[in-house]
Amino acid sequence: MKDLGFGDRLKTIKPDSEPEPDVPDHKIDAVAEKHGFVSREPIQKITRRKEAEPSANLNIRPPVSTYNRFVAWAMENRLSYPEALKELMDRARI
Repeated sequence: MKDLGFGDRLKTIKPDSEPEPDVPDHKIDAVAEKHGFVSREPIQKITRRKEAEPSANLNIRPPVSTYNRFVAWAMENRLSYPEALKELMDRARI
C-alpha cells in the first residue's frame, strides 16, 4: 500500500460529538429548492384503491358490438373492466 503521508493521523479522526441541530425536512427542502436542487426521492404514485391480489393482462379483440355491450354494462354498473369480468364470470358460475 502506498504511503500518502498521513501517518497515524487518520486514526485520530473522530465524528463530532455534538448532535446535529433539529431542522425540519420541509425547511431543508425549501432551501434546496431555492438553490435549484431537485429531490432524488422517488415520487409516490397515487392509487384509487388497493389491489386485493396480483393482476395479469388479458388482451382480447371481441367484435365491436360485444365490446360496446361489455363497456356499456360495466359503466351502467359502475364497475371497472376487471370487476365487470369477475361479476359476469361469477354470474355464469365459472
